[in-house]
Amino acid sequence: MFKAKTYKNSAELANLSGVPIYMSDMVDASLRGRLNTFLQGNTGSGKTQLVRDVMQYFGDKSLFILGRNDMDTRELFQQVNPEFLKALKEQRDISGMRFKELTDKVNYHFIAVDELPNCVPAVRAQLFNLFDGFIEIDGKAYPIGSGYSVGMATGNIGQQFTESSNELGRALKDRMHLIIDTDYYRPQPIDTLDMLEADRNPRVNFGEKHEDKTKEIIESHKNLRKREISDEKYILANYLIHGLDYLPDEFGGSKTALKSGWPNKLEGHALGSDEALILPVSPRAAKSIITLSQALDSIVEEKGAEPDHFNSMMTAFKFASAYSGILNQAIVMQNYDENPYKAMDAVIETTKTQFKQQEDKIIAGLDMAGRGKKSERLLNEFQGRWGFMRNILESLADRQKR
Repeated sequence: MFKAKTYKNSAELANLSGVPIYMSDMVDASLRGRLNTFLQGNTGSGKTQLVRDVMQYFGDKSLFILGRNDMDTRELFQQVNPEFLKALKEQRDISGMRFKELTDKVNYHFIAVDELPNCVPAVRAQLFNLFDGFIEIDGKAYPIGSGYSVGMATGNIGQQFTESSNELGRALKDRMHLIIDTDYYRPQPIDTLDMLEADRNPRVNFGEKHEDKTKEIIESHKNLRKREISDEKYILANYLIHGLDYLPDEFGGSKTALKSGWPNKLEGHALGSDEALILPVSPRAAKSIITLSQALDSIVEEKGAEPDHFNSMMTAFKFASAYSGILNQAIVMQNYDENPYKAMDAVIETTKTQFKQQEDKIIAGLDMAGRGKKSERLLNEFQGRWGFMRNILESLADRQKR
């Protein structure tokens, strides 16, 4: 659906069922899934141009904001709707109907923020709200975008933030579903050749024509939500939540339970395995991973191939989690050349090996549970990281008996 007009990049981010997945495909997937995206990378990697190309697909239903450290929330409100400032100065009634009337008229479906790290915390908080489809005024949320609102932001690595990078990092991890480091997936030489020949203006091309495909994007989002999700994806999502949380009993049985003691309290073999490399994903992150996987599957189908649910889930896991804070950065720096994507690939390879070993038992267990039956012999097969399957299968079997 989405195809960048000015930005060009033929670097492969992934390959699914023989179909190469490019940066434009990943952006396409984020729009279908309504997943907020943060593009980070050094200056000149094309982040802003890519965002501008996306804006053209939303016509006048997109809003571009340049992040500045001197912007306050009043200026932000004015950019969203000039009438906001007038309303803020007026005496508001208790019902807040004045603001509801104003927010109902805010019909932006795509919010773009260039240089997000420059914004002060209060402004960033409101921007994240806009990404999620609402404006917060006096502690009350007012919806915008008529049910569809998605955000895309950019920022440079090593940029000096207006507060500690840890605080910014927590906010990004909480509100941005997809973080892509463009330095690892830069445009190829042929791409830069084409871009240089097409336009030698060093400024970002804002585009003269706005091609409004908002309806098609929203429709693709609605269709994606109706798309059936396979049992395999739900099981894999639970593995990322519960399986990756597993530790041997001598270490307490759970990474989450160790709290700040992870990974320092691990020793011996565990310290050298991926038990010390990665934390489990949160249930909210697992939802983003499933959604991104669904979107990638739909793109693969449109390109004429049969989706591979395992690989699309692992690709979604990689790009939704590499910068989410679940990786042990010390090990990433020491063993993976400071490249979180390499670390994610290692985790995915281990997951693939383990899943293949369990696959037949999982299929048999789900079939048995679907008939309301249990097999202690089969349940006992699920040990260690896959111990969570016992609870799932027992619970599903019990539900069938009710």
